Formats: sequence, structure tokens, C-alpha cells
Amino acid sequence: MLKKYFLFFLLIFALGCGKKAPSCSAPKPLVLTSIAPYCFLAEKIGGDRIEVQTIVPPNANPHIFEPTSSQTAQMIRGDIWLQIGEPFEEKIAPILKGRKANLVLLDLRSQVPLLEETHSTCRHCSKDHFDRHIWLSPKLAALQAKEIERALSEKYPVFASEFKANLTSLLNELSQIAQNIETRLGSVQSRTILVSHPAFGYFCKDYGLEQLSVEFEGKDPRPKHLEEILKKAVSKNIRLALSLPQHNNKGAELIAQKLSKPIYSIDPYSPDYFEMLEKLTSLIEENHE
Repeated sequence: MLKKYFLFFLLIFALGCGKKAPSCSAPKPLVLTSIAPYCFLAEKIGGDRIEVQTIVPPNANPHIFEPTSSQTAQMIRGDIWLQIGEPFEEKIAPILKGRKANLVLLDLRSQVPLLEETHSTCRHCSKDHFDRHIWLSPKLAALQAKEIERALSEKYPVFASEFKANLTSLLNELSQIAQNIETRLGSVQSRTILVSHPAFGYFCKDYGLEQLSVEFEGKDPRPKHLEEILKKAVSKNIRLALSLPQHNNKGAELIAQKLSKPIYSIDPYSPDYFEMLEKLTSLIEENHE
């Protein structure tokens, strides 16, 4: 008899959850981000009210990445997609919009003063003649964080007050980080950094630095170009070389070897945005003497 009553109440409980799915087992709203740094920022703002999924996997080059059909299918549940103008976004967005008309596509470049391409800018990054590595400036990241909060609040207004409070905390953190970097790199003005891929234009602009890219127009350097880069590196008294896990680093490693300088690996697409900024700042700070 007790067993029958137990099964009866278990069934009633199960049916109750079935009728109130949102409070029992409904998945959290899904926000898509093309690259991991925006997953970091979105989670800071959205807190535990949202789920965030990064599309480009770790160490993959987002400039040439193309999601598989199964990956695209998994993206269908997304409500918002935080974009930065990568080529794969343009290909996949119409497919997703065709299946989910209310998907919000937020181009985070829209409120940011973009840097125009130069001779050393990545060809893939500058398809539209502008550099897309906009998250690498903590000052510009603050502008983008405001856009993320606006999109979240409009899509999920019931949580808007929480999102705004989280944004305020994040903006304070970004302001402190930007000020800290400015203080620490104040004596490193006009230094040039050798990089395998020109990802640091916005960071350099903020802090009076310059990047010298081994990659040329999105291609691996030819021997003649390597000689030219080596001459520039010598003339600019380069003391720091950076390699990126998403790109070919052989040219940068060769030049660093010829200069008798160490080369350090840094991931601008790191899922821990604050840790990446700290590492980048420390490397510049420690290698300017």
C-alpha cells in the first residue's frame, strides 16, 4: 500500500514539473559568441541568468574557421549572437535567421572607432578595410560591454536590473584594468613589439606602442620579406616577440632567434580576458629594459 501511495505522489510531482517546465528543467537562454573573450564579457553581465556558448573552438583561427553542419545545428537554440565580422558569420547567419527569425545579430563593431588596415594588417581581418581585434583594448571593451548589456536587457527585460548592475561592476573592473596598464606601461612609450600576427593594433594605440607583424597581407612571409622585417626589428631595437597559437609562428621564431630574443606565446582569444591582458602587460613591462 505504501508503495502505491509513493508511486502516486511521484507521478503527481512529475506531472506538476511537466506543467511548469520553466521552473523545473527549462534550459537557460542561450547567447552565442563568435570568440571566447566575448563569452567572458557576456557571462560577467548575464551572470547565472544565461548560458553562453563560444562558436570558434580553442586555438582555431577564427579568420578561416567554418562550423560544421552539426555545429550549426547546435546554434539554432541561440537567442543572441555576438559578432565581430568574421567571414564565417556572414555565411552562417542567414541559415540561422531562416530557421529562427527572432535571432538577434549584434555586430560589436558598430559602436567602436575602428582602425583602418595598413600594409601589415591581416588580409582576413581587413576584408572590409578595418581591423577586427577590437576586444584587445580594455577601453573599447567597455563600449562593447554596454552594447551586450543593452541587447540582453532588451531580449530578457525581466532580468534587466541585474544585467545593469553586473555591467556597472564590469565597467569598474575594465576602468581599473585600463588605468593599471597605463600606469605600468607609461615608461614603455614608443616601443615596438614583434608579432607573428597583427592582432594588437588597438592595444598598441591605447598605450603608445607599435606592432611589427611578420605575417604580411594575411600570408606567411617570403624570405625577402623576412629580411625586411629583420632589418626593421633591428632598427627599432625590438626586445619582445609574441607568437599566437592560432597562427604560423615560424617567421617570428626565426627573427627572434636572429635577434637573440626570447619569444613568448600569448593567446588573444583566451577565455580568461582579464588574465590575458595581465599577461600581455607583464610581458611588455618586463622586456622593455
